[in-house]
Amino acid sequence: MSKETRASAAQKRRTQARARDNRVWFVIVGVGAVVVLGAVIAVALASTQPALAEPAAEPVIVSGQPLPAYPDSGTDPALGMLLPTLQGTGLVGEPVTIGPDGRAKAIIILAHWCPHCQAEVPRLVAWLADNRLPEGVDVIGLSTAINEARPNYPPSAWLEREGWELSTLNDDAGSSAYLALGALNTPGWVFVGADGTVRLRTTGELDPAEFGAILEQLAP
Repeated sequence: MSKETRASAAQKRRTQARARDNRVWFVIVGVGAVVVLGAVIAVALASTQPALAEPAAEPVIVSGQPLPAYPDSGTDPALGMLLPTLQGTGLVGEPVTIGPDGRAKAIIILAHWCPHCQAEVPRLVAWLADNRLPEGVDVIGLSTAINEARPNYPPSAWLEREGWELSTLNDDAGSSAYLALGALNTPGWVFVGADGTVRLRTTGELDPAEFGAILEQLAP
């Protein structure tokens, strides 16, 4: 084989080797690009995922006559009326019913974004930890006006942080339970006797001593 032929063959082998190297490089680069693109897509999807939200409450079923609207002044027209029955779901999706059941009860109406509710809840939790409820008396919560766009959402997480252990009804999107109790300001209170009739409605923060005294008066 001549010198020229050998040189030509060597050059051909070098060209083929470069071609193979290029193909390997393109494969490596292509795989890397796919991995990077996949990571970018994953990050983008993660960034658009909504934050964990409060489980949607089932519609609240109201049975019986709703209480009239809480008045700005004067005698409360709800006094002596039978409490309507409210049926729905609780903070973790469990069934909750509030209504006449032979037991006296205090119903506290809370909104997670309400600063007065945020002040009232830890006081009530502390009072319940230090005091025993009178025999035959229950304390029940109603979480209403639930709004993802407002502060302190979701209410279940807020109440858990505060050590809240009371059975609590989640109101529905139409605030059916809130309206059935007379649309009180929050925090709102509805105190009911063992016979199921309304004994007192009030709004605002309650002094723990006053709260305890009301419960004693409700005891059968």
